[in-house]
Amino acid sequence: MISIPLIYIEVFLLMLTSFLIGYFFAFFYQKSKYLRKLNKLQRLINLDKTEEDPVQHIINEEEDTEEYRKVATLKNIGKSRKNKIKENTISSVKDGELDFERIGNADETDADNLQKIIGIGPFTEEKLNDIGIYTFEQISKFNSNDIEIVTELIQFFPDRIINDHWVSKAKMLAESKRRTFKEPIRMKKA
Repeated sequence: MISIPLIYIEVFLLMLTSFLIGYFFAFFYQKSKYLRKLNKLQRLINLDKTEEDPVQHIINEEEDTEEYRKVATLKNIGKSRKNKIKENTISSVKDGELDFERIGNADETDADNLQKIIGIGPFTEEKLNDIGIYTFEQISKFNSNDIEIVTELIQFFPDRIINDHWVSKAKMLAESKRRTFKEPIRMKKA
């Protein structure tokens, strides 16, 4: 029979307890941070268009302005959640904003199954849809700045988008989709 000194068991249990405490605190901290950002974006969506600059109005209200400025770059968001991100949502990449004029606009009717890209699961796909990313074509047009912004907005692991090769896989899937729709359907002769 193998005899393990009691001190080793105690040290193991203390280390395990420390790990679990740290893990759960970090998990709930990140979750609350993400939920705060979503609530702020939701408030932007529901603001009346009568205000001169709704983004600045919310920034002035919030204590956490530096963190919020990263998310608050989304301007002129539509009236409701269904019309989340349309034509004039974001204008440039210079200030840390997604450039939907360059990557293209899409909505739920245009949505591709983004889970075909390795590294995107149902939860990540939902987060991408929340910020207006619905198609392979949009992901295939990401540059390094877009990847940083999307990583921050969806609270994803740093460099995971690059390491999982989302852009190249999205290009392949978008090209495959284009070829499928361009080729005529041929009926087999009996």
